Amino acid sequence: MQEHLIIDGNNALHAIPELAVEFAKDRNLGRENLLHYMEPLQTMENNLLTVVFDGRQGKGRIYQHNGIKNYTVIYSSSKQGADGVIERMLLAAKYPERICVATNDNQIRNCAYESGASTIKIEELLKKLDYSIDRQKLRFKKNPLKKSESLPNRIEFPDFK
Repeated sequence: MQEHLIIDGNNALHAIPELAVEFAKDRNLGRENLLHYMEPLQTMENNLLTVVFDGRQGKGRIYQHNGIKNYTVIYSSSKQGADGVIERMLLAAKYPERICVATNDNQIRNCAYESGASTIKIEELLKKLDYSIDRQKLRFKKNPLKKSESLPNRIEFPDFK
């Protein structure tokens, strides 16, 4: 069974200095960059990945990031907030021991512990991300693409001799 990594999106945006600067200038750009940065955690580790953001006015929204099956983005309703969404996910989980919540928010961390889930701080999440990327680089070094294999978006050019 897969691990489910839940990231407190706004907390991560404020904890990662480069993204905090972007987020202060353009909220949407900051969020999109966070989502992009976290992709290797899902694609390379094959985790279920959910990033939860505080929503604005009205109903919440749920969608898959870039069509990636196991990468979900949630914008909370204005009533509940991201913390409330994460707490409800933890309380409703059938297998909370398979959940890891990435946040620096002590209230959410305590809720995770009480429900049986684990937590990591955002700084540790970044180390995990770096590790995932390094592992992928090693895989490519050990098993480079053969000439007959091509990347899906690669344009074939004729051989010039």
